[in-house]
Amino acid sequence: MDGPLSPGGLRVTDTATGITLLPGCCNGLEQRRDWLEVVEGDGGAFFGHAPSPLAERLGDTLRLTVDAEQDDSPVIELRVAELRHLLVGAERDLADFLGLAADWAAQHLPNHATSVTVALARALDLPAPVVPSKP
Repeated sequence: MDGPLSPGGLRVTDTATGITLLPGCCNGLEQRRDWLEVVEGDGGAFFGHAPSPLAERLGDTLRLTVDAEQDDSPVIELRVAELRHLLVGAERDLADFLGLAADWAAQHLPNHATSVTVALARALDLPAPVVPSKP
C-alpha cells in the first residue's frame, strides 16, 4: 500500500428512476477526478469492477452504465453541465469535511492533529488545511 486510501468513490443516483451507479471495488474518492476526464473529454471511463460501472460522453449527454458487463444493465443519462455541477458540489463537500476533521483532530488529538489531517488530505487528494492550534 502506497498511502492512505479512501475507498468508495462517487456514486450517482437518478432520483426520478431510483437507478444508482456505484463505484466498483477498485475505485476510491482519490480517483474522483477521473470523472473530469469524461466531462472535459469525449471518451469514457471505467470506475472499478464488480460491478463494472462505465461513464461515456455522447456530445452534451453522459451515459452512465451501472454494470458494463451486463447487456441489460440500467443506465442513467444526464447533461454534461449537470454532472459538472455535481462534481463541483462533491469537491466542496469533501473540502468542508476535511476542514471539520481538522477541527476535530485539533480538539481530540492535539498532539497528532497535523499528521492526521495531512494523511486524510492525502487520502482525499486535497490540499491540507491549516490545523487550528490547541485551545
